[in-house]
Amino acid sequence: MSTRGARPVFLGRRKKDVAQSFGVHEEWDGSPTAKVFQFLRKFAKACDDNDISEGEAFYILQDFTKEPRKSEAMMVMSTRRAGNPGEVTSYLELINWMLMRHVEEASVATFVETLNVAVQRDDEDEFSFAERLRRLNTECGLMYGEGALKRRFV
Repeated sequence: MSTRGARPVFLGRRKKDVAQSFGVHEEWDGSPTAKVFQFLRKFAKACDDNDISEGEAFYILQDFTKEPRKSEAMMVMSTRRAGNPGEVTSYLELINWMLMRHVEEASVATFVETLNVAVQRDDEDEFSFAERLRRLNTECGLMYGEGALKRRFV
């Protein structure tokens, strides 16, 4: 068997592994800012879990996006055969392009400020406050890890 034909089959199998870890029907459709961060975090974890390199992730990321986002990503990406030089040539450039295109900086800043000044309200029990902090953290793109969020709660 030639290695030339084996690579696409190999990448196809690895893409299926990522899809299984990621969620077979999970796709990003360009919905609210928080979803962009959630999608990218979940995709990165699925790639890490399946030992997918950034080079491989670059070429499979668009397979986890819905139209019209998929077409947008494909238009800016360079191709493997150098037929399209593209605006972005690496995984990190693609992630940066997605964030710049689909994340409103002002709305994220508002969410971050709201999270940073959040305090427990008089009419709110501890469980409700913790849930509100988790929701705000999600809206901020999961800016705080679990430990930092617990410290924020305390």
